[in-house]
Amino acid sequence: MEQGSSSSSSNSSKKKAHETASGTKLTFLREDRDKFDLPDLLKASAEILGSGCFGSSYKAAVMNGTAMVVKRFRQMNNLSREEFQEHMRRLGRLRHPNLLPLVAFYYRKEEKLLVSDYVHKVSLAVYLHGNHSRGQPSLDWPSRLKIVKGVSKGLLYLYNELPSLIAPHGHLKSSNVLLNESFEPLLTDYGLVPVVNQEHAQDIMVAYKSPEYKQHNRISRKTDLWSFGILILEILTGRFPANVLQQGGKGSDTDLATWVHSVVREEFTVEVFDKEMGVMTKNSEGEMLKLLKIGLACCHTDVEKRCDLKEAVERIAELKEKDSDEDFYSSYASEGDIHSSRGLSDDFSFSMNG
Repeated sequence: MEQGSSSSSSNSSKKKAHETASGTKLTFLREDRDKFDLPDLLKASAEILGSGCFGSSYKAAVMNGTAMVVKRFRQMNNLSREEFQEHMRRLGRLRHPNLLPLVAFYYRKEEKLLVSDYVHKVSLAVYLHGNHSRGQPSLDWPSRLKIVKGVSKGLLYLYNELPSLIAPHGHLKSSNVLLNESFEPLLTDYGLVPVVNQEHAQDIMVAYKSPEYKQHNRISRKTDLWSFGILILEILTGRFPANVLQQGGKGSDTDLATWVHSVVREEFTVEVFDKEMGVMTKNSEGEMLKLLKIGLACCHTDVEKRCDLKEAVERIAELKEKDSDEDFYSSYASEGDIHSSRGLSDDFSFSMNG
């Protein structure tokens, strides 16, 4: 009896010692990164980057001065420890030039830390909606087209690599698209729908703002496609989606897609584009209209009528920075449609009422 008690006590002590030791360990998911642990992070010089809907983000200079981003999550108890760790390893295996890689994670029941590389440029949201008078340049059409193409490739990769997830990204928006030195987009905060507490996810994640969730209380395999369509329209118009909702008034269902369609119907097709894109857009309106059509097709309120992601990516890949004469005129149904929306409506039967 005493021996059993002693053995039990010894096992308990070993377990506590193991938990204490492992309690400072980060789980690394990349072999091509220098290893460090929680004490290194705590000792590192840190700069708070912001506080988002998930938690706080910090820039930390670790070991040899390498800058990393550490995100603290508190509302992430939807899975057990083992399930959480397995999902993080799954995300850590993803490799794509348009995804910001997950480098390491730390698990504690009360909070989780996700560690990724620090990107020196800022988010797409800052470039679209920041204060340009302070020296932040606006994005021209070639840059915006490059960003849309990169986002489309990254999203398609997520769909191919995470087929069991109903919303492989789940939180696609302009503030979750980082831009590197060459304005190549990097998607962040992807693949988190399974791990975030459901009530919290419904309050803050973009997937749960979709028409299908509002109407039927569920998301679908085409929910990320809706988010992508809204992002395309935001990039083309320069309008922040939340601001469009506010302009619609309290209780309004006026999302960005509905606003764009209403402007087009009022015969101001070209006027819908962001004037910050600059003078080059005069030679690119045909290609821009093609992208506008793709964006509207992606965020159709009826899930069944949304275009397929693979088809959207292929059509986006064909877009060019400048129109040829043939491309320009083919983007309109006829000369009489240059300032009307008939071409958009006929191509995609876009419905504002769902």
